[in-house]
Amino acid sequence: MPLELHDENATLIGVVTVDEVEQLVGWLRGCQKPRVSLRRCNHLHTGALQALLLFRPKISAAPKDAFLATQVLPMLNGGNGENGRQGTEPP
Repeated sequence: MPLELHDENATLIGVVTVDEVEQLVGWLRGCQKPRVSLRRCNHLHTGALQALLLFRPKISAAPKDAFLATQVLPMLNGGNGENGRQGTEPP
């Protein structure tokens, strides 16, 4: 099962597909302060990623998957992926 949902904590496991998006959104919508562990996740459907970006839960554990850790986690933690260069113009 790709989703382990508890009162305020969730764990995403393995491949999270489009089939889990509705359940994830319902859980996120019902939580006051959701916390999500991505440690055991190795793929997020874009719908699941969009839900996480919309609801902005606290990420309680970073993914071990290299792509998720380097490309997705910074977005979920509020980074813009531009290494602090926002608003600067090229020379």
